[in-house]
Amino acid sequence: MDAATTLKNHDLRVTKIRLAILEALGDGHQAKPYGELQAALGEFDRTTLYRTLLALIDKGLIHKALEENGESYYALCGGCTTHAHTHDHIHFKCNDCGTVECLHLSSEIGFTLPGVAIDSLEITAKGTCSACSA
Repeated sequence: MDAATTLKNHDLRVTKIRLAILEALGDGHQAKPYGELQAALGEFDRTTLYRTLLALIDKGLIHKALEENGESYYALCGGCTTHAHTHDHIHFKCNDCGTVECLHLSSEIGFTLPGVAIDSLEITAKGTCSACSA
């Protein structure tokens, strides 16, 4: 599905910056740091970029994959809605090249903790990606 159709399906107007962000995030397997998005989308001011990212998160199109050392990483969602972000994947950061990927699981991760109700679970794993270990 193209970016314009995706925006329309999530009740968002098709704007130049929304299209640019979705295209910059690519296939959704790799998360992009805010600084990289800002550099790639330099024609848009910082405030507009940040507000647009928040709007796309709110509508379930993207999610914040990782926040580390003051840098936020953003990735495309798959199957999320305005009402809930449902991510059955792990965010993996390579210690060597610094890429952040959404690794989808073949089975669901789940556990319970006594006395609490878990609404969502976020897992970040760090190590060496296949490209760096080759």
